[in-house]
Amino acid sequence: MEPTVSPELTAATAARYRLRSQRLVPRTDDQTTVSNLLTAVSGIQAQEKPAAALGVRARSSTLTKADLERALYEERSVVRTWCIRGALHLVAASDLALLLPIFGSTFVSRGPEPKRLEAMGLDEAAIDRAMEVIRDALREEGPLTREEIARVLRESGVGVDSESQAPYHLVRRAALLGILCEVAPKEGQTAYDLLDEWVQFDDPPDRQDALVELARRYLRAFQPASMDDFAAWSGLYVRDVKLAWGLVADETTEVTVDGTQAAMLTDDLEAYESATKPTNSTDSRGAADAADRVRLVPGYDSYLLGYEKENRPIPREHESRVWPGAGIIRPTLVVDGHVTGTWRLDRSRATTAAVVDPFEPFDPDLEVPLRDEVEDVGRFLDIEIELRFVD
Repeated sequence: MEPTVSPELTAATAARYRLRSQRLVPRTDDQTTVSNLLTAVSGIQAQEKPAAALGVRARSSTLTKADLERALYEERSVVRTWCIRGALHLVAASDLALLLPIFGSTFVSRGPEPKRLEAMGLDEAAIDRAMEVIRDALREEGPLTREEIARVLRESGVGVDSESQAPYHLVRRAALLGILCEVAPKEGQTAYDLLDEWVQFDDPPDRQDALVELARRYLRAFQPASMDDFAAWSGLYVRDVKLAWGLVADETTEVTVDGTQAAMLTDDLEAYESATKPTNSTDSRGAADAADRVRLVPGYDSYLLGYEKENRPIPREHESRVWPGAGIIRPTLVVDGHVTGTWRLDRSRATTAAVVDPFEPFDPDLEVPLRDEVEDVGRFLDIEIELRFVD
């Protein structure tokens, strides 16, 4: 029997596939809800609310900021909480049964947070007591802001300095444990309430089944990707990463991206090849039209964070312009799947502007689709926006 030969993908083809996996090309239409979109892309990182909202915009031609807020606070079909990598994400409420048991149990103890809390005078006994106080307070008084939670903790004998980061870390832990989640703002402040009173979701699956489903969903949202990419995106322990990746292996096909091994779900590979097939031998961009070549992607976007560092679509020489330090990840200009600049919203003038800072002189042929992107940001936010380039 002839040995199976892995399909070989160029970097350009892999970029087209990844754009498609993240629903950045083509963007979804008016039949997609916010919750369905979030399930399809395995959540959107949401440490900054405005950036997370614009992540929805980048993947939908019809959803608006008002749709997102309605899904969050009226329908409750979407939740902003800590889960993947222990970080804040927008996720479908129906996916919490899958995500929280996996990531909550991992990130309650993983990372620097336990030592930070200990340095603030909170040992494990004090933290456990804090969890009980938070649960009881929300049951009796919720929803509560972080400042109100800090007050209740102090009144209950848990030594918490409201000026420190202790309340934040305790709220995060309570979210990872499935005690609370973020709910509608209270007098303009971020508020929290009991998770099981805010949303309803199914019982969690068996952990092994959950890990397999997580790997499957990751691939569907980021393929082609490697096990190392999955590890970077999830932040899970190596044993869990290897178990999940191994158990989903019979559903995947190995591919190579410029000689580097990756994988795709076998059922999706043929569909991707058909959907992104070049229209002729000279068209290196595939079937995507000019409008799909340009995307204004927000800061902290999953498109950048879904892969290990070596596989991120950012030129090494310009990486510091996207990651300047202090945990900041700037909004990016993406052309044909590769980061070619940064951008920001400037609200200092009468008309808000999208200020674009390309790494290299911008291709004039792409100015029309870029202006269309800027106009679409305005559609999503329901404001007028103009395009400006950094000199």
